Amino acid sequence: MKKMKKTFLVSLLVAVLMAAFTFSPTFSTAWGVGPLNFVKNIGKTVEADPNKEYALTEAEGPYLIFVMAFSGPTARQDAHSLVLELRKSFKWNAYLYEKTFIHDASQDFKSPYSRTKYKYLKAEPRTDIAVLIGNFLSLEDKQFEKTLDEVRKLQPESLKGKGTLTPFSMAFGMANPMLPPVNQRGVIDSFVASLNKDRPYSLLKNPRRYTVRIATFTGKTVFAENTAALNNKLSNANSKKMTELEMGERAAIALCEALRKRGIEAYEFHDRYASIVTVGSFDHHLRQLPDGTVVPDSQVQQIIQQYQAKIVNNSPKVVVIDGIECDPKPMLIEVPRTRK
Repeated sequence: MKKMKKTFLVSLLVAVLMAAFTFSPTFSTAWGVGPLNFVKNIGKTVEADPNKEYALTEAEGPYLIFVMAFSGPTARQDAHSLVLELRKSFKWNAYLYEKTFIHDASQDFKSPYSRTKYKYLKAEPRTDIAVLIGNFLSLEDKQFEKTLDEVRKLQPESLKGKGTLTPFSMAFGMANPMLPPVNQRGVIDSFVASLNKDRPYSLLKNPRRYTVRIATFTGKTVFAENTAALNNKLSNANSKKMTELEMGERAAIALCEALRKRGIEAYEFHDRYASIVTVGSFDHHLRQLPDGTVVPDSQVQQIIQQYQAKIVNNSPKVVVIDGIECDPKPMLIEVPRTRK
């Protein structure tokens, strides 16, 4: 009974703390939402290699199922065994998520599931390893509900004799803890907002949630060869010598205007550290087929393929528009928003 209670309390505690854990967005990732192929076919062929550790990353879908958390000297081994069983026997994409907690032994805390107050016995760091199942487009789709119901009734072989008959009865859906909270993604401050004010093609005017970043200008701006005329045009002979960041800003403006003249929905955005150009606007970057399979949106994929570097003579050759080079690998990002 003591082992059962300990396992139950640990699972609840980690669940609450993981749900409350937040991450801050940075420009370095440009609000990226991870590779487009992160949603896999649940219930299909799933890898289960004993020599691999299936650690959770930001690419493993926006939503997952919290299954169980392990702590103690055998936590990693127990969690790994469960992940392999879920993958091999049940064909679920299971992952490990590790988090270290430093508890304050002088403070009481109260579980949302109980009226009783608790106090940590020790103030030393403790590492817990959670097992999660993904990947789900939302917490409302039928595949998520079906999988969650099956998980709660599961009696895994790897946990026999280590707890209750239904150790996952408290399993629940949650957002990927490797991603920033939805209400914090892409939120910019007033200064950055002022840098983009009154620009005709500002990314802040993009009406949708997602867009594809095709060019990034940080530090030295890279131009194609033999573009002295372009450099002169961007630098403006009547102005003082511009910084590299200002040159990047001019390049982003020029590229955006060139794309707009071609009838392409392009946007520009300027930060303290870089300027970017994006193409397109989308409410969703994934779509679900009638059989439940989730696949990348074809329009998003088309834009990425159009602007990504092509392999020529075994070497990558970037796309060049009016003498300005695009990024080798375009990336789906979330459209930045101002604080409300």
